[in-house]
Amino acid sequence: MKTKKKMVALGMSLMILCGSFVSVSAYVYVPGTQYQTVTYKDIPAWGHQSYNTYYGSKKATTGDFATFYKTHGDAALGNFAEIINSSKSPRSNMVGIPEGKAALSEEHLCSKGTVYFTAVGSHSLEPSNTCDVNLKFSADNLR
Repeated sequence: MKTKKKMVALGMSLMILCGSFVSVSAYVYVPGTQYQTVTYKDIPAWGHQSYNTYYGSKKATTGDFATFYKTHGDAALGNFAEIINSSKSPRSNMVGIPEGKAALSEEHLCSKGTVYFTAVGSHSLEPSNTCDVNLKFSADNLR
């Protein structure tokens, strides 16, 4: 009887442990040869930024440019985007992202095989903090 209780306790412990490992996911990424899609909600006003370190793009080349493609944006004065690493440190220039056009940004200290993320900001004179952006991006040049 004691052995059966120990086995049940061990089995339950292993189930809980495995369940916690499965439910924790650091990020989701696609290769830099295709666009990753991310949605930003309520971007702060007055030139501040929102960061996303969940949806990433794994750099596939040794090129020096990232690509941004905004499919929707609410800001009256436009938005800006940059590539960041998982620590939210900038790894590209902050560039304006016009809706419906691909924009390139020069990268800094990016390396092939590393996953990168994005930060999206508002214009320094944008008064609204309820602006949303749908953005496609790649850590590589897709233009």
